[in-house]
Amino acid sequence: MSIDVMFELQHEVRRLFIAGSGMAAGDLRLQKLLPQLQKLGESAPVFTRMAQAVSQVLEAETSSSAGKLLELGTLLNSVLYTQGKTETKEELAPVEGTETALTTSIPYRKLHPLIEALTQKGQGRMEQLRLGYDEKLFHDFRVIPAAVSALDDSYAEIPDFLHRSVLPALGAAALPALKQQFKLDGGKGDARRLELIHALLPASEDLEFLLQAAAEGSMDVRSTAIELLSDYPEQEDFILEQADDKKKEIRKAALFALSRLGTEQAIARLYKALNSKDQDIAIEPIQNCRANDLTLRIIRHATEMLELIVQRTNIADSAQLLMADIRSLQGKRVPEVVNLLETLLSTPGFIVQETEAVQEAAAHLLLQLDLPESNRFAVMLHETYNRKFIGYSFRAAIKILPPEDVYERFCHDLKDKKLPAAKELLRVLHEVTPSLHNQFHEQAASSDSEEWDPRWVHLFVKLDEEELVCRFARESDPQVTDYLVKKCEERPNFNATKTTHLLLILFRQNYSDAPKLLMDILEKAGNKQFYYLDRVQLTLLSLLPGSYAERLRQFAEGLSYQGMKNQLLDIAETIAAKPEQANHSETEEKGQGLWGWIRSKMS
Repeated sequence: MSIDVMFELQHEVRRLFIAGSGMAAGDLRLQKLLPQLQKLGESAPVFTRMAQAVSQVLEAETSSSAGKLLELGTLLNSVLYTQGKTETKEELAPVEGTETALTTSIPYRKLHPLIEALTQKGQGRMEQLRLGYDEKLFHDFRVIPAAVSALDDSYAEIPDFLHRSVLPALGAAALPALKQQFKLDGGKGDARRLELIHALLPASEDLEFLLQAAAEGSMDVRSTAIELLSDYPEQEDFILEQADDKKKEIRKAALFALSRLGTEQAIARLYKALNSKDQDIAIEPIQNCRANDLTLRIIRHATEMLELIVQRTNIADSAQLLMADIRSLQGKRVPEVVNLLETLLSTPGFIVQETEAVQEAAAHLLLQLDLPESNRFAVMLHETYNRKFIGYSFRAAIKILPPEDVYERFCHDLKDKKLPAAKELLRVLHEVTPSLHNQFHEQAASSDSEEWDPRWVHLFVKLDEEELVCRFARESDPQVTDYLVKKCEERPNFNATKTTHLLLILFRQNYSDAPKLLMDILEKAGNKQFYYLDRVQLTLLSLLPGSYAERLRQFAEGLSYQGMKNQLLDIAETIAAKPEQANHSETEEKGQGLWGWIRSKMS
């Protein structure tokens, strides 16, 4: 009772400190507390003294109210300090530590942004965590509890970073906090804690810990514990039991554990799952399993399914099972898999409408294996089945054939780009060559590093494939230059991305009239369309020779937008000051890539 009155009085005194002591005289809230203090004073003299201090504040003149309020506050705080308690109702226990000695030499003001990023919400936290990791701030023990707690963070990238990089680097120093915060009935954060604890505990403690988690934990905790039990081969029977659990998540975890064991019983259970209701959750564990016996077993089953398809026996179900077999063989780079895929794609009875999806999966896996024999067979598929697999064949060809052979083999398929085979080939060409946007903005070597026959670019000119002409244009070529200039003249818009890309290639080809063409296009746009210049536009203007500085300056003076005007005037001043340079020889430019060429021109 008395402590509540004092806390209420403290609240009112603080209010008056803020409002000003002049407001204390006759304060109604203090008057309400005065009788209670006087009543308490009958049993404790200190309350009588406090009641007197309150009366003096209520009756004080304005000139002396500040002193009286300060006396009351001092007396009140002195009494409250004597009421504090240091004991706890909880049972005392020794602090658990490790043999790892962590320093605390880092000032807390430097740790505070990191701890705040771990404990609060908001943007920019991931950057703060990476900075703290680089500066080794996580090695301060004041940060560890917050880092372990952040394994529950709702922003997935943060707990993943802590789980995969930060906490494993701390090692045993993080174990006490991990064990303290771990909850058997927890969620994904506790599943991560379980995995980290597993890596740090001695085997004798770890096994008991995992078995308890696998039996009593929540769904997330149980699943993780079952997967981790694969480190203990003697627990195979227990894992096999979990593979028949009623809950799909538990069965999936058990299949992953069995894939790591790779024993005879594990292989049999995985194969059974592949041909059951658990087919969708069995494929990934089988992909991870390194047991060659399982691979051979799946290949035999796939061969049986092929025979049923050829015989037109229950073709829909057979195709579905064959698709699961092919998906489960991903990543298994062995000759037996190549032989199976060759058999599939060489069998006319398999190339039917009902197996379209399976055919694509088989051809995709053939390329994904990236073995010499698989690539050679893929190239042989070029003209088979009315060029159905021409895209896969082309991708394999550019890996293993000389550039001139690739051109000779596939150029004839582009005679009529309206045909399905030509459309597919053009689509693949766009996919396997980097766009000018990527070449420029990623500042990486372009497809110069991949040798292409120079005849391709002439074929693309003939087909009017503007984007591919830009990607394949290299050395100066009159036919290509004429095509690019014509396209620029058809679309004289400096704000159009396609136009600026065409101009960039013309500059790269050392086309003598490229600067004039650029300025003509720029001036045709007038002075009302320029509010922003992207990187390609800025680069083009910077490539202008010094003799165009005055012309660019005159254009800039006519702009209405001051920011753009200043930017162009700065460029004009820069190009006016740069020395005249002789053109680089084709030998010097060849193989540089677009960004390498730009840097050579800007240096």
